[in-house]
Amino acid sequence: MPVAVSALTGGARASARKRAWWVKSVDRPALGEKTADFKRFSGDNIFAIYRQLKTKRDGAGSFEAEQAAKAKRMAGWMREGKPGFRLPDHQLSEGAWTLMKANEPGAGLLSWTRISVRTPAELGVGRHTAPPEEMAETVKAAARLYGAGLVGIAPMNEAYVNLRQEKKDIVFEDAEVPAVTGTKYVIPKKMKWVVAIAIPMDLDLLARAPTALGDAATGLGYSHSAFAVASLAEFIRGLGYQAIPSVNDTALSVPFAVEAGIGELSRLNKLVTPEFGPAVRLCKVFTDLPMACDKPVDFGLVEFCKKCKKCAEACPSRALSFDDEPSFKTRGPWNNPGHKAWFEDSYKCYQYWQKVGNGCGICLASCPYTKAAQAWIHGAVKATASIAPAADGFFRIMDNAFGYGRQHDPERWWTKDAPWVRRG
Repeated sequence: MPVAVSALTGGARASARKRAWWVKSVDRPALGEKTADFKRFSGDNIFAIYRQLKTKRDGAGSFEAEQAAKAKRMAGWMREGKPGFRLPDHQLSEGAWTLMKANEPGAGLLSWTRISVRTPAELGVGRHTAPPEEMAETVKAAARLYGAGLVGIAPMNEAYVNLRQEKKDIVFEDAEVPAVTGTKYVIPKKMKWVVAIAIPMDLDLLARAPTALGDAATGLGYSHSAFAVASLAEFIRGLGYQAIPSVNDTALSVPFAVEAGIGELSRLNKLVTPEFGPAVRLCKVFTDLPMACDKPVDFGLVEFCKKCKKCAEACPSRALSFDDEPSFKTRGPWNNPGHKAWFEDSYKCYQYWQKVGNGCGICLASCPYTKAAQAWIHGAVKATASIAPAADGFFRIMDNAFGYGRQHDPERWWTKDAPWVRRG
């Protein structure tokens, strides 16, 4: 018989967090307009698309030749001790990626079925029940414990789920449990809720982009994401429900995060949050656990992005849009048509990655909403931007004047104090 655990729901209710007053709930996000062209996406990532386009544009073997040249270039940088690309820098990044690279969709930490948690039946109790609002807060409290900087609940939208993964179809069926077979990934139709999570990135590392140290911030964010969704999925299973953990796999993370109220779509064509800017990694958990859903938010970001353009100016590959207004015009097969955005040229972006030997991240670090210090002035600026768009241009100028978004010295990272160390 189902039982309610009052102590758990009571603690979850107490854990509910209020956001700044200028982060307003809305029925539809500012860039929420969609047309009939918006459909389930292929699931092909930019790496596969880039390889295909590179071969098409530059001939057979061009991709392999580029990879060989990159490896040779990186080895040379390591031998000469180039700051940010020395062997310790490179291996710091490799270590940061460990947890993410060790787990494939549907397996390991990202298993679609129970790993080790004991079920309520095994513990001799019924599954946990509570009103949807309390259940949502219970799950959010657990997500924050496992590392979520921001967490929200969105309804399942099949249009955001990829058509295929690892050369297998992703299908929705009237099944009791998720399944991974030799030919398909099966998501039960009863999974109507999505827990969207944002994992904050290490801004001190990110400020060293586009070096290997900056890439370590990305790897660390993804590894933390894998841990967070795996832990949360096991928690939900332990309450007596089904759960599918997902990082970059299975479905688009950004639209679920937008609908869960975590942030807004930006000129980067990525999510920007009020608290951490775009310096987050997104992940999610699909579940049949009934919860109250959150609403999208509006904190004036779209109007700010129209005037700012700092990320587009900072992008070394010129992959970001300089258009004043977002539009429905896509820029390549990596973009999903049918929704309004500032679409990016991911081909140019990935080309630059090949030159520097790893991911970039300059655009994330340059955004005025990316701030390490939570000083009162930052909150005041964000609040004013949400209600007085006329000041947006001035705020952008002042962001430059204070030196925000500039690359930090890679060598100094290795000698900095730990955050808990005090001198004097």
